[in-house]
Amino acid sequence: MNKSILRALIAIAAVFSLSLMTAVPARADAAAGSWSDNHQLCQSSSCVRSGNIVRLWQAIVWADDLSGTVGTSFIDGEFGSNTAAKTRTWQDVMNVGIDGSVGPQTWGEAYGAVNRNTGFDTSTQTGYFYYGYNRTFGLRKQNSNGVWTFLNPRTGTWTGTSH
Repeated sequence: MNKSILRALIAIAAVFSLSLMTAVPARADAAAGSWSDNHQLCQSSSCVRSGNIVRLWQAIVWADDLSGTVGTSFIDGEFGSNTAAKTRTWQDVMNVGIDGSVGPQTWGEAYGAVNRNTGFDTSTQTGYFYYGYNRTFGLRKQNSNGVWTFLNPRTGTWTGTSH
C-alpha cells in the first residue's frame, strides 16, 4: 500500500476516534428520586442547557433569593450567563462548591429543602414543597416512577422536569 494512502487512513481513523471521545449531551431524562442523579446543568455543550429541568433549577434559585430581586421572568428554561451567575451566588450562600454549574452536590443541597405537603397529593402523585429562604413552590413526585413535576412560579402551571 502506498505510504501516503496509509498516512491518510491513519489520520482519518485518528479523527474518527477523537470524535467518539467528545462529550455527548445528556439524554432527556426528567428529575427523579432525590435529585443527586439529575443531569448536570451548565453553560457547556456537555451539560443540559435548556428545558424544564433548567426551569426547576431556576425556580429553586428564585425561591432562595435573599435579595428579593430575582423575579419569575428569570425562570425561562435557558442556562445562560445570568443563571450561571445566580447559581454561583446560590452555591456561595449554601456553602457548596462554587462553580456555576448544577451537579450532584448542588442538586443534593437543593433537595434538602424539599418537604412533604399532603395538600398537593393526588391518587398517583405525592405532594411536596420546596421551602426556599424567601419563597416556596409546590412539587409532586409520581408514585410509579419517582419522576418530579413542579408548580412553575412563572406560569402557575404544573410543569414536568424533562429537558
